[in-house]
Amino acid sequence: MTSPLRAFGPLDPTRAGWQAAAVAISRPAVELAAKGPDEMPVTMSNHSHEENWFELLTRPLWGLAPAKDAVPQDLWGRLAATLARALDRDDAWYVGDVGPRNQRCVESAALGQALVLAPERLWDPLAPKVKDRVAAWLAQAYGAEVIDSNWRFFPVLAGHGLDAIGVGRDTAIADAHLQRLGEFHLGDGVYEDGPGNRVDYYNPFAFHTYGLLHHRISGDDRFVEPAAAFARRFRSWFAADGAAVPYGRSLGYRFAQGSLWGALAAADVEAVPWAEAAGFSRRHLQWWWDKPILEPDGRLSVGYGYPNDALVEQYLTAGSPWWATKVFTGLLAGPGHPFWTAEPAPPGPVVEPYPPARAIHVRDIGGHVTRLNGQAWRPMMRGGKDTYGRLAYSTLAGFSHSVDGPGLEAAAPDGALVFSEDGRHWRGREDSDDGVVKDDGTVTITWRPWADVTVTTTLEAGTDGWHTRTHVIDTGRTLHTGEGGWCVPRDGHEAAVANDRIAVVSQGIRSELVDGALNNGALGNSAADGSGGRRVGLIEPMPGTHLYWPATVLPVLTGVIEPGRHVFRTRVFAGRDCILAEAP
Repeated sequence: MTSPLRAFGPLDPTRAGWQAAAVAISRPAVELAAKGPDEMPVTMSNHSHEENWFELLTRPLWGLAPAKDAVPQDLWGRLAATLARALDRDDAWYVGDVGPRNQRCVESAALGQALVLAPERLWDPLAPKVKDRVAAWLAQAYGAEVIDSNWRFFPVLAGHGLDAIGVGRDTAIADAHLQRLGEFHLGDGVYEDGPGNRVDYYNPFAFHTYGLLHHRISGDDRFVEPAAAFARRFRSWFAADGAAVPYGRSLGYRFAQGSLWGALAAADVEAVPWAEAAGFSRRHLQWWWDKPILEPDGRLSVGYGYPNDALVEQYLTAGSPWWATKVFTGLLAGPGHPFWTAEPAPPGPVVEPYPPARAIHVRDIGGHVTRLNGQAWRPMMRGGKDTYGRLAYSTLAGFSHSVDGPGLEAAAPDGALVFSEDGRHWRGREDSDDGVVKDDGTVTITWRPWADVTVTTTLEAGTDGWHTRTHVIDTGRTLHTGEGGWCVPRDGHEAAVANDRIAVVSQGIRSELVDGALNNGALGNSAADGSGGRRVGLIEPMPGTHLYWPATVLPVLTGVIEPGRHVFRTRVFAGRDCILAEAP
């Protein structure tokens, strides 16, 4: 496995360097797609093989269209020729008709925006009959029923593509989608991803990136102020080293997380000072550049910090990761734009309560971001209880996915409190309401792992690298308890254990966990005087469960509680080993 750094060389932070990076990242996908669907790797997916192949072909257009002047003609030629076959009903490579709520709707947006931004490269070289077929397919996509979510932007962008190639359309269709998208706005720039759905990276890399592109193309500014408002808060999602806090679904799209900063430049909307937008954008792609995220042939792998399709949702395929090329949207801003000429500004510590996003983001003095999470889980998505339902998430330490199997090693409870009746099978925060986010830097969540067990958890922010979790547990049954701090890489780790605390260091990362458990009811394994009582220890979660590292160790607190009320207070730290961590 290799990294962009090893495959393509150092990342040049200039606009020309980013153009070259867009081509380098996209070329392996286009070259494989040009060999036809039979060469498409088989990955787990709830879509057809043809749809998966079409993703591989079209998603690089999100980066190639903004970088069009730097894209070699041979690459445009492969794209155009393969697209001609993919949209020919009589060809064996035909991707298929666009049906209701169909994955092909998604890729029509990539094609639509590319026809707007690079018609001379993608459209003009096509033969007249081929143009007719492409136009007919895109018109079909424009009129198709879509999922009531961010998907409503796809016909809008497909419609812009139809305008660019001179094909008439019923503008009332796009107007209805745009009206509905506005109804998802929760306030302060935050959109729910369809009725009752979650707030996650679909805000920056879907709603706001699409809304700003729509503004650039059409002049319609209805989404500009929400995008600007969100951007001003979105700063707190990024660490000083460029990492975005991993949280929510579709993390397999990787550096699409940073697309909003470039989309602001593309639309010339200075939501934050350009020096800040430039800094967040450039540092983010740089953070990814040395990660082992490529297959040996240079294609983006399925996974997050390394290839691992066990950590992604059921809809991600071998073609899906090129949504990451949305990060290159900023190339639509010319070389003289301050997004490219400004000296990147570094971020400082911040505590950012964000009630519409149901979270508090804390950037500490070490520059790392912790998300204190009040949002409820998303049961329909593979891994949703881990991507949405953990208590805390970290840019430095990532988080784990639980897997089926006995023991805490399978539960992998970093950022979580879990319970078990038998000490083997564990249950954490799953079904619960959203938490309450307060301006004082606390989040309070009430959750019920069993009908007769209620847990009220309060999370408290701090910029010193520590955060505090206080759990009030009312239980009608005897339960084993397990609570995790932050994982660190397994290889080369060293640990130190005291009576009520454990510290572990590996590869320059320090993780600490301190027990301050209180008990206001039955004693169980807690001490009534507030001195603690849970056992501290170190476990090795199941390999392949962590987003960043294939093998990890995790400091944990374990114990047993009897029926009654119990109060646990836990202090959790993550930082670089050079930072001296003292727990208050």
